[in-house]
Amino acid sequence: MKSFVLAGAVGLILLIVGCDVPDRVSRLEKENQETKAEIEKIRTARSATADYDLQAKCSKDAKTFFTEGWTRDKDTVLLDYSNHYNKAQNKCFIYVEYHFHTGTDASWINDISLWDVYENVKYGFFFETHTVFLKPEYHVENEVGTCEFLDKKCKTINEFNGFMQPYLNN
Repeated sequence: MKSFVLAGAVGLILLIVGCDVPDRVSRLEKENQETKAEIEKIRTARSATADYDLQAKCSKDAKTFFTEGWTRDKDTVLLDYSNHYNKAQNKCFIYVEYHFHTGTDASWINDISLWDVYENVKYGFFFETHTVFLKPEYHVENEVGTCEFLDKKCKTINEFNGFMQPYLNN
């Protein structure tokens, strides 16, 4: 009789444990999915933090690059820059725009360039003169002197900007 009771108890335990197995598997699968989601959130947060750190470093280093490479003088009309950290290329770019007078009249030059800050490599250069004539009647003549981006030649500021866009986006 003892063995019959023992066998019955074991059978009852197996029945109870066996019934719980599908529920336990479902709970474990759900917990596994939740854990994977949490890990992805942590990765995303770390990636965003790393991107922010790289953008901040690029901004700081571009400012240094600019202040060491360009200076204003009495002929400077405009001298400014903007920077961009390109995540896809893992590069820091600086766009510099410099307008300056070319003499005593109102004529001026527009000098634009795009640089890789860390490699100190010029990717593109645009140079355009704006000659002002006061007599016999006022008019301005514009002439593109140089328009290059890497190995490509261009003829207008719009073409130059088109070449530059992929480097300053993302």
